[in-house]
Amino acid sequence: MTEQDFFKIRRNLSDAGLNETEIAECITLIEQNRYTELNRFLKKHRLSLLDSIHKYNARIDCLDYFTHTLDRS
Repeated sequence: MTEQDFFKIRRNLSDAGLNETEIAECITLIEQNRYTELNRFLKKHRLSLLDSIHKYNARIDCLDYFTHTLDRS
């Protein structure tokens, strides 16, 4: 891989919300051709992001219910 490839990978992982330590771990796994572990790591991060979405969605639902109740009063 070229230096530019690694730059693009780092940028993509950063945009996906990984911190510098996590990015370095991913780069190491790529360099060592440990793609199964990399895939497992990225899936775990994806699940974490989904959990955040669900948590905030539940909060939005609570606010929607509350404002709906206020509107009916």
